Amino acid sequence: MEKEVSMMNSDLPQLRQMVLDNTQRISRNEMMIDKLCMENAEASKERKERDEWLKNFRNESDESMRKSRERMDRLERFAEISRMEHEKRKREWDKQFEQLCEQMKETDRQMKETDRRLKERDERFDREMKERREEFAKELKEGQEKFDREMKESREKFDREMKESREKFDREMKESRDETNAAIRRISVEFLGATGHIVEGLASSAVDKIFNEAGLNLLHYGKNIKPMHPEANGKAEIDVLLGNEKFNVPVEVKADFTKKKVKRFVNRMEQFRGLFPEYSDKDVIAAVAAINYEDGADKLARDEGLLVIRVSSDDIFSLDPFDVKTLRRF
Repeated sequence: MEKEVSMMNSDLPQLRQMVLDNTQRISRNEMMIDKLCMENAEASKERKERDEWLKNFRNESDESMRKSRERMDRLERFAEISRMEHEKRKREWDKQFEQLCEQMKETDRQMKETDRRLKERDERFDREMKERREEFAKELKEGQEKFDREMKESREKFDREMKESREKFDREMKESRDETNAAIRRISVEFLGATGHIVEGLASSAVDKIFNEAGLNLLHYGKNIKPMHPEANGKAEIDVLLGNEKFNVPVEVKADFTKKKVKRFVNRMEQFRGLFPEYSDKDVIAAVAAINYEDGADKLARDEGLLVIRVSSDDIFSLDPFDVKTLRRF
């Protein structure tokens, strides 16, 4: 007994330790059980939520399937109605096509009949036109031959009469032309001489005025001035002469001025200082005056550095625009 007690006393710490270990193990197990219970509760909650979601999803899927089935049913009914409508229209179109084919056949038959009638009419028309053309050609040929004979006779008669009239007219015109030319020559000589003197007289009293209006301020020295130089032989007469303290201005006056007359006057002006030494103490510029300038004579005069004066039918004198710097000094 004591032995057993002694053994129990020696084993007591171990037993105490074992009880302590078991107690701790039981505590840990209880904690694990509590944890598992909590996890089971959370799992149950999640499972419940998942079951609820699955239920809702299944309900939504069933509703969507129901709606889809209803839509499919409507589409099938619409497709059936469309198919029936298409078949109906197809039958109508087939019927209309058959009617159109019949109409086209009838139209083709009518066109063939029309072509046949037109062909017969054209052949008949061609025969009639050929007969009429032959008759008309025959009548035209006969008429043309008759017309040609009459025209030939009329032409021959007309040619004879025209030849006689032309010969008579030529004789009369020759006589009249000879008389007219002689009269014109007489009148021209008398008229040109008189006109030249008239223009010179007008120019002598008018050129100083137009020069003064142009700003040259010239005085009238005289007209028909002849050189005293023995070599002049009376061929270098100055129609009108004007001047001032700077210039002497000889003016050549003509009824008509041609290029040839302009060149002849320029040649005379180049000899002016030798022929008229009494007027060579100043610059010499020259001018031409005329009623009519022929063949570009006025342009030639300007190109030669001359002043150009024009006389109108109303005896009005005018001076062409000029630049003093471009005027030629002789």
